Parts: sequence; C-alpha cells; structure tokens
Amino acid sequence: MSSPPSGIEAVIARIRRRAFVLGALGIAVGFAIGWRSGLSLTITAAVVIFSFLALEKLTERLVPRQAKPGLRTLVPLLLVTAGSFVLLAVVLWRWKGFDHVAGAAGLSVVVLSVVPEVWMKE
Repeated sequence: MSSPPSGIEAVIARIRRRAFVLGALGIAVGFAIGWRSGLSLTITAAVVIFSFLALEKLTERLVPRQAKPGLRTLVPLLLVTAGSFVLLAVVLWRWKGFDHVAGAAGLSVVVLSVVPEVWMKE
C-alpha cells in the first residue's frame, strides 16, 4: 500500500480530479444545450486534459529523488497530446458547426481546476 500523496503530489492529484469532474459536468451541460456544443466542449476539454497529464509526467522527470517515468510512459501521452492538437486544428478549420463558446469553456477546464488552489490555506 502506498503512502498518501503529500505536497505537490497532493495538489496535482486535486487539480487532476477537479479537471475530470469539471470536464464531465461541462460536457453534460454542453450536450444538454445541443450536440454541437457538447461535441465542441468535449474535443477542447480532452485536448487540455491530455496536455495537463503529459505536462505532469514531463515535470516528474525534473523532481530530484523521485522515480522517473520511463520513455514508455511519456511517448504514448505525448502522441495522444499531439494527436489531440491535430484533431482540434482539423475541427477548427473544417467543421462549420463548431461552437466557439463551448470550445472556449472546454479550454478553460484545467485553468478552472487550478484556481481553487490559490484560495486553499496550507
């Protein structure tokens, strides 16, 4: 059994959990408004969340005295992140039904997940 996360690990775990919850709630609201809004929000939220997960794994390599994720862990995350950016670019340039407001909301998922950490007392 592993010990509970402390310090920065706990902060990142809270941000990750909040990002998934906010993303799911936003997607549900988006689909309640319309399928285009829901799909637009889903695509942009996925891009941002995958980017956050890849950044998390990349920054683990910078922390001293910590088990470093291997290349086998990083490559799939980086490929998924790159693929999600390509998908977003194709959607933005080709899909005329893209809902820009829902897309902006999806891009804000991780930012909105970080903001409560500013207000938390240590």
